[in-house]
Amino acid sequence: MLVTVSTDKEYMPAFEKAAAVITETGGITSHPAVVGLSLGIPVIVGVGGALSVLKDGMEVSIYPEVGVIYSGRAKVL
Repeated sequence: MLVTVSTDKEYMPAFEKAAAVITETGGITSHPAVVGLSLGIPVIVGVGGALSVLKDGMEVSIYPEVGVIYSGRAKVL
């Protein structure tokens, strides 16, 4: 997962390797939202404080359809 303040074209190599992307800034027409949609990578934008809460190695589950991030791995039924 890539967690950052924002993305631009310089982030593309990391973006393409990420299972998901979370940014602190941005909206539905921002770079990460548009690129994520294009590449089929789940993205949640506008998560204030993401860099201070989400740490390296932390396991999270995301539901980008509703913009929710859970600590830990979600159980698949």
